[in-house]
Amino acid sequence: MHVVILSHYYPPGVGAPQRRLEALAHGLARRGAQVTVHTGFPHYPGGSIAPPYRNRPVLKEFGTGVRVVRSAVYATPNRGVRRRLVDHAVFAGSALLTGGAAGRADVVVAESPPLFLAAAAVPYSKLRGAHLVLHVSDLWPDTAIELGALRSPAGIRGARWLERQAYRRASLIAAPTRGIVEEIARRPEAAGKVRLMLPSVDLERFAAPPLEQRGPLRVLYAGTVGMAQGLDTLVRAAGMAGPDAVRVTIAGDGAELARVRALASGLHNVEVIGAVAADAVPGLYAQADVGAVLLRDLPLFRGALPSKLFEVMAAGRPVVLAAAGEAAELVRGGRAGLVVAPEDPRALANAFLQAAGLRESDLREMGERARTLAGDFDRPRLVDRWHSMLAELVAHQQL
Repeated sequence: MHVVILSHYYPPGVGAPQRRLEALAHGLARRGAQVTVHTGFPHYPGGSIAPPYRNRPVLKEFGTGVRVVRSAVYATPNRGVRRRLVDHAVFAGSALLTGGAAGRADVVVAESPPLFLAAAAVPYSKLRGAHLVLHVSDLWPDTAIELGALRSPAGIRGARWLERQAYRRASLIAAPTRGIVEEIARRPEAAGKVRLMLPSVDLERFAAPPLEQRGPLRVLYAGTVGMAQGLDTLVRAAGMAGPDAVRVTIAGDGAELARVRALASGLHNVEVIGAVAADAVPGLYAQADVGAVLLRDLPLFRGALPSKLFEVMAAGRPVVLAAAGEAAELVRGGRAGLVVAPEDPRALANAFLQAAGLRESDLREMGERARTLAGDFDRPRLVDRWHSMLAELVAHQQL
């Protein structure tokens, strides 16, 4: 079985999708599949091509177990909607033009968003003689519309058309949450095609030493600093709780980094360190007492399960969650942390004060429950499910 994974992002680019797709590629290869990853030249999040790479039409790399094909991108920072859309469109076009480098395949797994790539995956998979499986990790254009990033009626109509075409032509559609599955399943073009493929986390990578609380509560936010997270809530909550009770570290990059940094500039208990190497994130959790996870108060995010939520739990740290829906149900059900309403700085500040007032043993027990809950999302289990689903699809094609 030859699987081509088509994705705008892949290591050495930094981010949770990059690590997840790398784990999937190598996991499928270890289970006997031939795997090719077709991606762009690494430029996320800073916007410049990472050396020793140079932007060129196509480059083939032969690594251990997985072949990587890279095609041209429009390298731009992860800020500004228009330039990012151009980047997405350029890679979608270049991947389609250079898809011959990936060869024929049995199945193409395409990551969406970006929506342009999901649409390009339709002719791309047809030219490879392959089934198309879409992995929809975030609903687009719905998210862009709700966040106000996409307002043009013509742009919305065009995005909806691309979405319908991708769903109509896909053999299967995978999504990581019940909310996304239920929403897509309501679309006529996707009826009967949608499968739940839960999020996953590398338990070994995030294993951290037992929690030892010292001084003010050490809160870590590690992830995208974007429009969906609303990190101004976190900064304001830290200011309300005060430096004697809490110290917040924000690690990550994104479209809202400059604004969040400016908002935090007058606070002595908030440190915004920006982008960090992926290998540094587990060490940051080892130095934290709790991990913060935030989402904006939008109906769409009630069906979201952020990847950073599972990283916090895998590190054995309690979650302080400011979100509603599936994420809140998961944390409450596993007694893995404290949950407050989204976009409520006072409620989040009170949660920090509550956590700061707990005994170290109580925090440690909460973190142990979080680690146990993360075990249900161990990455090898998910790779097994992916392999079974793809193998069944290919076997059905051959009958």
